[in-house]
Amino acid sequence: MVEKHGLKLQVVMSFHQCGGNVVDSCRNQQNPDLIYTDRSGQRNPEYISLGCDSLPVLRGRTPIQVYTDYMRSFRERFRDYLGRVIVEIQVGLGPCGELRYPESNGTWKFPGIREFQCYDKYMRASLEAASEAIGKHDWERSLQAISRRNRFLRRDGAWNTKYGQFFLEWYSGKLPEHGDRILTAAKVTFRGTETKLSGKVAGIHWHYRTRSHAAELTAGYYNIRYQDVFNVACMEMKDGEQPEYANCSPEGLVRQVKMATKTAQGELTVENALERYDAGGYAQVLE
Repeated sequence: MVEKHGLKLQVVMSFHQCGGNVVDSCRNQQNPDLIYTDRSGQRNPEYISLGCDSLPVLRGRTPIQVYTDYMRSFRERFRDYLGRVIVEIQVGLGPCGELRYPESNGTWKFPGIREFQCYDKYMRASLEAASEAIGKHDWERSLQAISRRNRFLRRDGAWNTKYGQFFLEWYSGKLPEHGDRILTAAKVTFRGTETKLSGKVAGIHWHYRTRSHAAELTAGYYNIRYQDVFNVACMEMKDGEQPEYANCSPEGLVRQVKMATKTAQGELTVENALERYDAGGYAQVLE
């Protein structure tokens, strides 16, 4: 039908759990060790923990192998449409399809700063290995430091110390490793089909005006004033529309994204953060 009417499709490869986000009520049962866990022991089953990427935890296969098998099956089934009707494939990279860590399960509210999601069995093992590799940091003390999250992320908190930098470099560094594994698999799978591949990251624009960028740090984006990270644009939003107490700057985030994309000579595709159809939001996107 799409081909008949001369239209094109963007297909989304979704690897996050059905039931993991807004107006989506189903639930799956999984091995709890595979699930993101915060400091209070609260688990979020929306996506398999990044600590499992290279481990055969799914009946002898790794999560990356499972995602790759799905994409390979899709390629074979829709081979005749790839590159003609299906012109772009957005590859799922995490919760809600975005390359980030999830919110705390059922407790997060805007403009909260989330919890660090690094207390499951496999993430703890990864942190321990990273600590031992450089021989300078005690990984248990690292977890103790971030457990005092409000003190860790405040203006002059431990995020701005060598100790905090070690943890944040490890925590945020897991995301590009994960994204690279999946996108590489997608590139190999869809090679020769002339279909564009894209990935999605989150527009975390609240607390953007603070020194620590606290909401971005817990989501896995190491975007303090000394760093630079790709982030997706909240294209329809204006700074003046946001509550003052949340220290938001969607427009500042958009500018940073555009400059980073230009520097990397990449291509930027965007979408609305919220469902809205007013003239003001449309004009902001065009601007």
